[in-house]
Amino acid sequence: MRLSRFFIDCELQPGQSLQLPPPLVNYITNVLRLKQGDYIHLFNGCPYNGIYGEFSAQLLEAGKRKVLVQLGQFLARDIESPLKVHLLQGISRSERMDFTIQKAVELGCTQITSVFTERSNSRKLKAKQLEKKQQHWQSVADSACEQSGRTRRVLIQPAIKPYEIEKFSADLQLLLVPDADQSLAELHMQGEQNVGDIKSVNIFIGPEGGLSPGEIEYACSQGYLGVRLGPRILRTETAGLTTLSVVQLLWGDLS
Repeated sequence: MRLSRFFIDCELQPGQSLQLPPPLVNYITNVLRLKQGDYIHLFNGCPYNGIYGEFSAQLLEAGKRKVLVQLGQFLARDIESPLKVHLLQGISRSERMDFTIQKAVELGCTQITSVFTERSNSRKLKAKQLEKKQQHWQSVADSACEQSGRTRRVLIQPAIKPYEIEKFSADLQLLLVPDADQSLAELHMQGEQNVGDIKSVNIFIGPEGGLSPGEIEYACSQGYLGVRLGPRILRTETAGLTTLSVVQLLWGDLS
């Protein structure tokens, strides 16, 4: 039987007694209906003695307002892809952004940065609104780590503007453009990138309206290669996830 897994943002040690935060209390007692004596797994996204993994935990108390657990043994578990993938996603509408983040984490994305592009709907967000969105996106990513079995936390980086993509470098930098001269498959077959040399990939995706000509030109000046995925134009949430799947197949751990 597979035990429920939960991310918790605190230090964890074998034998430690720990009171879980309210959101987990509600889910464990009211949704999962777990009781005293039941077991769960907890992870904090940090290595324990240099090794990534999770802890077994037994429920000592399981009330409507309080759940107390005791940590048991540490279970080594690290299922990260050898390929480091950074998704730079033009901010899209709420449900589409959530979907993109959730599935990107499931597919093994290492890092996600939201980008305020010219055609993003969220360019006029106030600081407090943006902070709430940032917290929400991180919560979506944490939940996806719980579901997919990952023990390393995928951080959602603070939103940037397009010209700030220069802060991030990778062995291969891809820019999705529907009318690009070459496809991602052609790029791979032509041998322009040695397969053995690809350890990290940046993927820059525009929002619903796509990237502007100026944004595309700037990204190309920073070493991004314009590629297309095929003859059909994909939605923003489909484009990023499809590209992520392809690069994980070519250089990562999808098979």
